[in-house]
Amino acid sequence: MAIIQYSTAFNALDSYVQQHNSRTKDLSSHIRQAMILTTQEIIKIYSLSLLKANSVSAVDFQNLPPLKTNNVQLSKRAKASTRTIQRHLKRLIKANIITKKIWHGSNSGYELFINPDILLIGGVKAVHKPEKKVEPEKSVPTDNQFFKKPKTTTCPHTDTSNNGYINNILIGVDKLQKTLSSLPLTSPNESRNATGNTFTGYTGKIDLKKNNDAGEIERVKRVTDETSAEISDVDQTRSASLSFYIKSLWKLARNTIYKDHYLTQSQEKRALELLYLWYEPVPKEQLQNVHEAYVNRLGIVQKYIAKDPTKRYVQLPDTYFDPKNPSGFTGTKIWYFKQKKREYEIRLKLILQAQIRRFINNEKKETAKQKPRLELFRSCETRIGKLGKPELLNEFHASVLNHSTHKFLQFNT
Repeated sequence: MAIIQYSTAFNALDSYVQQHNSRTKDLSSHIRQAMILTTQEIIKIYSLSLLKANSVSAVDFQNLPPLKTNNVQLSKRAKASTRTIQRHLKRLIKANIITKKIWHGSNSGYELFINPDILLIGGVKAVHKPEKKVEPEKSVPTDNQFFKKPKTTTCPHTDTSNNGYINNILIGVDKLQKTLSSLPLTSPNESRNATGNTFTGYTGKIDLKKNNDAGEIERVKRVTDETSAEISDVDQTRSASLSFYIKSLWKLARNTIYKDHYLTQSQEKRALELLYLWYEPVPKEQLQNVHEAYVNRLGIVQKYIAKDPTKRYVQLPDTYFDPKNPSGFTGTKIWYFKQKKREYEIRLKLILQAQIRRFINNEKKETAKQKPRLELFRSCETRIGKLGKPELLNEFHASVLNHSTHKFLQFNT
């Protein structure tokens, strides 16, 4: 069994590269497709080396050893020249995909330390690469729209052409272009409807500050495609990890508890924002364990709905994943701990039954093939005693100590 799951590591690599390229304005510092392929070959070689090392002695996954390689080996695997490999390594080190390189001379090669958040070693199951979602159209306020070829009339906008109502579309066009009224006797800061408008009392004053609201424009720019959350202060490695886990959990939720439901783009976008709130406080070393717990909690919800799908349902994702909603995903925490407690109790019962069968089956064998009864009895007692549950030990004694067993123990003691 491979230590590194290629599909999981490659997905994490793609997410990391996407985050890096989106934050790097200099195109010369972007990670290209050829560099991604070189990184994938490095991961494959590293996986094989870890597998060999683990067969000799257990590898400490919290302190991974480096990959010993050279330009010739990588150039053959990546089907590129050694000079190209050197350029790729420089770019990968700069992007922190390879965290460190130790050179041992031209005849000895070098050691590479790969970013562990990209490898994601720790029992992660392979998942399919999430499909790229079509970027939702960003709505722009009317005051910030731009008309390439505006066509405005030069005649007054009278109330008779629209049954007494003002032509608001033309007013909006005039405001955007900030053109002066074509009517005579109007002041520069009034629209063409400012004079002679007795229907609404519209004065026509244009608030230039409102039309150029820099705060609104800046807010739109801050919205991210991944989680629509402000994570600009988080380092690139953590951003890639968070993005990977958030999208994985949302894809699972979309394909299970929301499989037969239509969701709008705004609802899905809000769900990603809320899932970011679930992962953001988690330390880096606990992300994998917490993610597995969240996956199990979704599985519990799916089983709950499957028992009576006509009457059982969950709230929409923009409400369900709100951490402050006790009736949403937050409420599944109690279910999860109850299930874990039940699984632990079942595990104890199975161990107890296995020890009882072990002793009884030995009693059924022929005397020549039996293990020493007292030795086997003590062995079963020791195994059950390690569980720290005296009631289980009493139940074992009640099950195996019949009249003949009592005699045997009295004789041998």
